[in-house]
Amino acid sequence: MRTTHMMKAAGLVLAAVILGLLVVQGSYALWNKQASMAAGTVQAADFRISLTDTNASNTTDMTLPNGTAATLALSTSPIGVLVPGKPAYAGVAIANVTNASGDFTVQATMGTVSIQNDAGGLAGFLNVKAVAAASLDKCPDASLFTGVPTSALPSESIAKNSSTAICFQVMLAPTAPASTVGKSASISIPLLVTQKS
Repeated sequence: MRTTHMMKAAGLVLAAVILGLLVVQGSYALWNKQASMAAGTVQAADFRISLTDTNASNTTDMTLPNGTAATLALSTSPIGVLVPGKPAYAGVAIANVTNASGDFTVQATMGTVSIQNDAGGLAGFLNVKAVAAASLDKCPDASLFTGVPTSALPSESIAKNSSTAICFQVMLAPTAPASTVGKSASISIPLLVTQKS
């Protein structure tokens, strides 16, 4: 008898479980919507800095298409030849021409001037000063360089679509000996540009 009673109880439990499963069962719906979209173009922004020499006759990107750094030969024309005690001037305009959206300010900093002798010991008699200016046409103004030490390294912030100039004054010492006449030297000035914001 006891077995019959247990079977009835088990049957009731099984019926309750099945009934519970049927009650808990829910419903679901599936939504599906499609929309067509035209193909678009995704383009990365360019970090472009352009350099222009004193006479605005030579402009290049600071980084060449092959990824190497550009070298810009600065002209001291119309002066050209250094005369002892008489300065020559040159400059470079630095423009932030990036196509990045939003604000994109860069910091342009000039590195240490290096003067190398090509022949004749001329480097020891050369003095180079550098200052920041609003534009290249300010570079021949001797008053810009008054009181500026040769160790001064200009550093300028340049906003997007703006430019600044760095001007150079090169002076051959009045004490340069006659043996330096017709000699040459290379002056190299590195420029570092980094993103600020």
